[in-house]
Amino acid sequence: MREYLAQNRYLAEKYIEENIPSIHAVKGQATYLLWLDCKKIGMSSDKLAEMIREKTGLYLSEGCEYRGDGRDFLRMNLACPRSRLEDGLNRLKCAVDELSSCI
Repeated sequence: MREYLAQNRYLAEKYIEENIPSIHAVKGQATYLLWLDCKKIGMSSDKLAEMIREKTGLYLSEGCEYRGDGRDFLRMNLACPRSRLEDGLNRLKCAVDELSSCI
């Protein structure tokens, strides 16, 4: 299970680095949750998460819940089948690409 989660983390980090330059995946090893630094997007995480949900159906946790600098972060659960993770990453990219074209 740990190996599967580690592979999911690697896949997500690599996908985000290569396909969503306005988001930075925070490297980590101890959890199945991936923090996404969204400062470059310039929108609070609660509004960003809501927009992503509305546009794609992808549910990410808002960092605003955790106060402080959390307003610039989203949290993604990596404990899922790889096909679901890939679908979620594609949805995230679509939402961010659409947002970028509106700015």
